[in-house]
Amino acid sequence: MKKDLPKVFRTPISKPIQNNSTFFYGKGDRNEEVSPLDTFKTNQVYRTKVKITLKDKVVEKTIIGRTENNLITLDNEIIAITDIVKLELL
Repeated sequence: MKKDLPKVFRTPISKPIQNNSTFFYGKGDRNEEVSPLDTFKTNQVYRTKVKITLKDKVVEKTIIGRTENNLITLDNEIIAITDIVKLELL
C-alpha cells in the first residue's frame, strides 16, 4: 500500500532570513513611580496589580479600568484619583 504523494511547490528563498534580528530584553526594576493619569487611559480594560498610597492608607489592588475621575478595582471598588498620593506597579 505504497502511494506516491504529489510534489509540493516551494518558493526558493533568495535572501537571508532575519526574523529575530531585533528584540527587547527587559531587565530592571518594575517598581517605578508612575502617575495614575498617565498609566491608565479611559474606557479601556486593564488587569494591573498596583500598590496605591492614599491620603489615609496604603492598599494593594488590581486595577481593571478607569473612568474620568476614578480607578475601578477587581473588587468593584471605586478609588478617586484625587485621593491617590502615590501609585506603584507590582
